[in-house]
Amino acid sequence: MLRIMNPLNVIVSAENYIPVDYANTGETPIFDICDNDGNLLESGVLDSYETNIYIECLEIGQYYIFVLDEPHMISQKFAV
Repeated sequence: MLRIMNPLNVIVSAENYIPVDYANTGETPIFDICDNDGNLLESGVLDSYETNIYIECLEIGQYYIFVLDEPHMISQKFAV
């Protein structure tokens, strides 16, 4: 069963990336970035405690980042 945890603190940098500081709970966590319609736009692995997710391909708008680290899922809305 997935447990939804507190949201991430998402701040988009001036260089068009999201710095993600996340300590995993065992398995290697993955992330997804989706638009408001739920379309998957970006996906990858958080392979270190501090990972920069580059988002220069995203247009101005609202998006969601999801981090899946079973049994936890973290989500946060952010704007570009």
